[in-house]
Amino acid sequence: MEQKQTAPKSEGLIGRVRDLVMGSGRLSEIIRFGITGTIATAIQYGLYVVFVDAVGLAATVSTIVSYVLSFVCNFFLSSYFTFNSKPNTKKGLGFACSHLVNMGLQVGLVAVFQLIVGKTLALLPAMAICIPINYLLVRFVFSSKYFK
Repeated sequence: MEQKQTAPKSEGLIGRVRDLVMGSGRLSEIIRFGITGTIATAIQYGLYVVFVDAVGLAATVSTIVSYVLSFVCNFFLSSYFTFNSKPNTKKGLGFACSHLVNMGLQVGLVAVFQLIVGKTLALLPAMAICIPINYLLVRFVFSSKYFK
């Protein structure tokens, strides 16, 4: 009787975490998506603070510039790290469209949820709905034959 060969599991906590994050399963992909989103958010906020405080740009201009720069980083991190894919123009356009859909959905849901839970909390249920939808849209862009 033949025994199946399986890849050796890493030992220790750090090894198990690395295996979980860098694995090939869906859970690993979702974790990488969360890490990428966290990094993109930190980049956006960090740049926003730099542009507002150090450079002296207006808050609205700083928001736009920091968002665009963060978006570019997010695209490349999503390509290489989250989905192990080579970036290209089609994927970039699909990625941009998925984020436009996400932004529109988020704005609409915030408008609804502010009537239910108030302005302060309205973004939370909107994000709870939008983040999984954004994951599915972005995953489609990076895994579909239409964007190769």
